[in-house]
Amino acid sequence: MSIDINVGRDLCIGSGTCLRLAPGVFALDADEVATIQGPHAADIDKPRLAAEACPTGAITIAEPPHDARA
Repeated sequence: MSIDINVGRDLCIGSGTCLRLAPGVFALDADEVATIQGPHAADIDKPRLAAEACPTGAITIAEPPHDARA
């Protein structure tokens, strides 16, 4: 399943919650803002959890619509 993970740089406060919940998926850059390191480094549940736990809501995840005919 293909997913699109985004981090709003203007919203991120660098708490590191995403790094703890989805190691390998997120990293902090030199400005201590979360970036996407490896979107497929963990199963989708971990980035979802990180998005839900993000204190500022900076992480968004877009998934393709589920086709019931598949």
